[in-house]
Amino acid sequence: MRVSNRKAVLLLLKNGYDDIWLKPHGRRHDLVYNTGEWYRALDLWNLFDGICFNEDGEAIFFQVKTNAWAKAQPIKDFLEDKKNLRVLVINVRGQKRKWDILVRKYESK
Repeated sequence: MRVSNRKAVLLLLKNGYDDIWLKPHGRRHDLVYNTGEWYRALDLWNLFDGICFNEDGEAIFFQVKTNAWAKAQPIKDFLEDKKNLRVLVINVRGQKRKWDILVRKYESK
């Protein structure tokens, strides 16, 4: 996971994203408060590994996956009632010598 996170960060920096923050994973989960039931989350809203800013200063949530794509529907569901949010899913595939880094983009309305 550390290798794929590093590859994803380098890709973000190369493409103009800045102030990249990765949420550390640990034993303790964050408590997320909402109008329904409160819940514990390992990632941001159990979806995102971090936040960064694009060249226009917009906040971008991102998820890093290794050798797989994240399920699209939970991301689409999250964005459904939000405005002006963008999400990147970064898929880092490979081994020690050959790496492919693929990106999917999602936007709220």
